[in-house]
Amino acid sequence: MISKLIYAALVGGPVNLGKEVLEKIRDMVDEERLLTEDSVIEKLKKLQMLLEEKEITEEEYDDLEVKLMERLKAIRKYQRGD
Repeated sequence: MISKLIYAALVGGPVNLGKEVLEKIRDMVDEERLLTEDSVIEKLKKLQMLLEEKEITEEEYDDLEVKLMERLKAIRKYQRGD
């Protein structure tokens, strides 16, 4: 019985510590994803401005807009837990 407790303390300690580290990393990634949604929206706004100022073509705009919208949908899907 005591040997099981000692074993659990020796082996379980690092596992619990690892779990805490992984949870913190997960939380940081979730926070970054929230910020990423805002950054994608900001990029869409800048893209629109570039088009209006004729710094990019309609074709370039369309290509980039599709990619950004796909990214935004993926972020929102992740946030919903889908």
